[in-house]
Amino acid sequence: MKNRFFLLKDCLEALLRQTIGVESFEVIVVDNVSQDDIAGLCTAMRAQGLQLRYLRMQHDKGPAPARNRGVLEARAPLIAFTDSDCRPHPEWLALGIAALADPAVAFSTGPVLPKPEQTASLCSKLTFVTAQEHPTFPTANMVVRKSVFDAFGGFDETLSFRDPLNRATECADTDLAWRIIEAGYTRRFEPRAVIWHEIEQQSLLQWILEPTRLFLVPALVKRHPELRRRLLVARLFFYPPIWLLYLAVCVAAFAVIWQPLLLLVLPPALLARGIHRTGSVDPRQLAAHAGRVIAHLPRMVVMITSLLYGSIRYRALVL
Repeated sequence: MKNRFFLLKDCLEALLRQTIGVESFEVIVVDNVSQDDIAGLCTAMRAQGLQLRYLRMQHDKGPAPARNRGVLEARAPLIAFTDSDCRPHPEWLALGIAALADPAVAFSTGPVLPKPEQTASLCSKLTFVTAQEHPTFPTANMVVRKSVFDAFGGFDETLSFRDPLNRATECADTDLAWRIIEAGYTRRFEPRAVIWHEIEQQSLLQWILEPTRLFLVPALVKRHPELRRRLLVARLFFYPPIWLLYLAVCVAAFAVIWQPLLLLVLPPALLARGIHRTGSVDPRQLAAHAGRVIAHLPRMVVMITSLLYGSIRYRALVL
């Protein structure tokens, strides 16, 4: 974690409320070179009874190296991962441990949902939401056997780095989960083991640029071919409605070349699409829908560009 003093405080206070009791588990906080007084916060939480160890990285190289170091220092046979901007349900650890009662189960996951007191807006970051088992297996909510984690060498640190926008970008959690699955291990999904995640309110520019992280999707698909079936629509499209944009671009290009008057069909087609999506002919609702579509267009362009860049870089086509 990095520079999330109050979010981390919320997370640690939720761990204090775990039903299995604070004497039954240890917390390891790995600080990715924060400017906040995370060490002081950890000292205060220890005073409240939490068995907690504080580790500080020398350099911020993304989440995977920090998580690997935390596991290296851990002594328990089970490792529960969550993030500093998360709030575990009081029964999270109890349910996660119970899910691994069968020795054949290597890891378990659970839902990651928005914090209930928060409200999402157009520019809110909600990509973390996983109400059911998701093929990316995010470490915001995962419990794994330490012996299995160690046997697979932990998280691949080459899949975790700072991107050109200086954001932590990685897919090491997904890669590790699929390496374990492909080796024949069993996993479980416990729907009651909920993690509530902070809704990050982004600026319009941040929201538009958020999909740049998706350039790593082709890398995952190349490493783990089963992800093409589990993660993509028609084994090709990452975002289901995006094929409509590709189709619209092709039709517009064809119309410009062959018969420009066909472009006149575009406005009524968009209107019909708006009526279908909103279920209304109210001009205000249709105008609001049109505004959302216009706002999404540059974001989808960023998404397409990122996926095409990743497809070329990793030689695995994802659209």
